[in-house]
Amino acid sequence: MRFTIIDCYTDEPAGLGVPPYIGTYPRYIGGAILQSQNEVNYLTIDDLRFFSSRIFHYKRNRESIVNQIRKIKQTLKTNIKIKNLSKNIQRIERVLKKTDILIVIAGIHTPGKYLAAVPGTTREVVQLLQGINFNGFTILTGPAAYLGSGLYGGKFARKLEHDLQNFDLIIKDLEYKIPQLIKNRFSEDPEYEFSYNDLSSIATTGAQIVQQHPDYPDFLIAELETSKGCPRKPGCSFCTEPLKANTIIRRSVKDILDEVEALSHVGIKNFRLGKQSCFYSYGTAAEIEKLLRGVKEKAEILHIDNVNPTAVTIEKTKVIVKYCTEGNVAAFGVESFDRDVIKANHLNADPETTYKAIEILNKYGAERGPNGMPKFLPGLNILFGLINESKNTHNENMFWLKKILDSGLLLRRINIRQVVIFPGTYLAKECGDKYIRKNKRYYWKWRNEIRQLIDVPMLKKIVPIGTIIKNIRTEIYDGNTTFGRQIGTYPLIIGIKKRVELDKFIDVKVIDHMVRSVVAEQFSFER
Repeated sequence: MRFTIIDCYTDEPAGLGVPPYIGTYPRYIGGAILQSQNEVNYLTIDDLRFFSSRIFHYKRNRESIVNQIRKIKQTLKTNIKIKNLSKNIQRIERVLKKTDILIVIAGIHTPGKYLAAVPGTTREVVQLLQGINFNGFTILTGPAAYLGSGLYGGKFARKLEHDLQNFDLIIKDLEYKIPQLIKNRFSEDPEYEFSYNDLSSIATTGAQIVQQHPDYPDFLIAELETSKGCPRKPGCSFCTEPLKANTIIRRSVKDILDEVEALSHVGIKNFRLGKQSCFYSYGTAAEIEKLLRGVKEKAEILHIDNVNPTAVTIEKTKVIVKYCTEGNVAAFGVESFDRDVIKANHLNADPETTYKAIEILNKYGAERGPNGMPKFLPGLNILFGLINESKNTHNENMFWLKKILDSGLLLRRINIRQVVIFPGTYLAKECGDKYIRKNKRYYWKWRNEIRQLIDVPMLKKIVPIGTIIKNIRTEIYDGNTTFGRQIGTYPLIIGIKKRVELDKFIDVKVIDHMVRSVVAEQFSFER
């Protein structure tokens, strides 16, 4: 059988698969298919969008796909909906025609704004497939197969019931079920009890799928999984991770390093240990050091992601600073500094604990590294729409953010979102969108106050005018401005006031600050 994966890109509380990241889902599923002695191709939602529009234009223009792609890259404003074309774009018609099983990976559980990509929705992919008259067997998987998807904050997630009629099967944990599905001829979703014992060979075999990704090899960063689920009971009111496993399930150091070895063998050199609820909770400092030391041997860029402030220790922080690349960010899921909100939503840290964790990371990670960025800083996530949110919530948030700023501590970034309400979560059961509807009129004001009074002065401290920032990948055009960023976790967006050839690495010098980005001038010749 011939399988084709359509990657609509995924973003979860634990796990990112939006370009230039490649998530675990396409790699694991691809590995399972290859192990079953079947053929698999990888496409992106951008491929489908481009192919759908090409059907209309190609007959008129008679231009080759190569020429069309070249023109797309030179447009005045980069169209990020069709920027990420896979290595299979030139034979996409043949790939789809020969596909027996089409696997759609989709689901946004942590909505964000992305510099160079637009995730696809299930509704969109269905419309695109109808537009090109694809009538093959379709499976929906990924985060959307668990709880639906929410591309935008402040809303209920799109429910699975909306997708049932559009896909032949909706299957979670598909990567572990391929052999059973082949055996039952894709007649039903087989029962399966999760175990990491089934992942080791799948993960290493699936590494070769990355070669079909748009950003392969130099710009691609592979998301690595260390654990599943959440150790906290009850977990945060809004979070979907506790719904995926009743407790924390950890992956062995050996299995992770075997996957890194396989990815390195096919040319991957950038890694993020991001698919977990808290990296500090993976194990002891010695276990974390063993893991990071092993990954570092194969990595040019090595970063982490999620961190629970209550788990931060000096010893583990020193280990992370020692082995990871500068520009590293620990994403603290603080969500709120309001004690009433913290208690009502079972959030993971009180303000004092968060502040102490910020102090520890600053003490050992604020030093600037060779690429121009501090080595390891905290980032904060703030959520609007949680239970018991009030005007006082914003006052408490501002009090603690000002305290952090006035104390000379650094925050690499503050993400501010409206919560997405997913079925099955405590938030959905307790109040749904009650507080979003109640306080929505305040959100722009609250967000803007944080941006102007905290983000701007904080950014000026992190990268003062004159700072040299190295290894910026030029990614998109917006008129005569080129936007780029480093490869890594939460990289700083940099605007250059001229058109620089895209997909080049350059060094820049900071000349001005925006709210969440900087303006810079090219400092050195392209490499």
